[in-house]
Amino acid sequence: MADRYQTSDLEILVSTQNQTDFSFLERMFPFAPYQQFNILIINQTSVKQDLISGFSTIRVINSAEKGLSKSRNLALKNAVKKIVLIADDDVVYKAGFDAKIVETFNKNPDASVLNFRTETTEGKLFWDYPKTQNKLNIKQLTKVLSIEVAFKTADIRKSQLCYNEHFGLGAQFEDSETFFFLRAAFHKKLSVLFHPETIVIHASVTSSDELESDRKIYAKMAGHQKRFGIFSYVLLVKYIFFLSRKKFISLKEIKPKFIIGLNGIRDYQTISNEFSDQKYD
Repeated sequence: MADRYQTSDLEILVSTQNQTDFSFLERMFPFAPYQQFNILIINQTSVKQDLISGFSTIRVINSAEKGLSKSRNLALKNAVKKIVLIADDDVVYKAGFDAKIVETFNKNPDASVLNFRTETTEGKLFWDYPKTQNKLNIKQLTKVLSIEVAFKTADIRKSQLCYNEHFGLGAQFEDSETFFFLRAAFHKKLSVLFHPETIVIHASVTSSDELESDRKIYAKMAGHQKRFGIFSYVLLVKYIFFLSRKKFISLKEIKPKFIIGLNGIRDYQTISNEFSDQKYD
């Protein structure tokens, strides 16, 4: 018989930087004392003063490493509860979010990973989510936000899943870490299930929305090289044409933006050869 989870089995894994007090947790949990939740904070810090917890429910790891994927992996390694929820320090949780997560796992015992919905600060859904509970396809996985993801700790560890540390904010390619994590779960035949309930609130703009930025083009084309190999060159041409047609970039920017994308493809090829980065890592 499958485990019957309780809210006490849920741990929230928060990635943050340079925190010296818990005021950010007060903003994340406006409806209840944050001490009532099990929270593991990875505080990547360059300052001399560490974040220290005096609460039994809140653990802190202060790390000198940089990069969001490294933070996520350190949290996964040190998680102690049966279910974990991925979190950032700029979100606001909705009352009852923990019960929704636990209840959904209990009703779907075969699910290893659950994706939920995010609401914007304007009260709208963050993206065009499916209307009903369903398994997400690869195209839909590209839209999933990290803060929508919860999973069973044992299943992830058994499958040896981790975040690709070449991708994500603070890494060489600052995008797509959540997609590659979920795609790896998908590839390893874990059940990745979407459930149409809202658990969290986030501003309507994220770091992934800067479609025309050098950082985004560079990382996006590296990701295409990882996924599609030589076809990434065709996708680069299509993307630059899209940016130009939609007036995100001017005519004089076409060439330099194309070169940036080309560098992303070539730099990922180097990374792949050097570190044996696999297609589904």
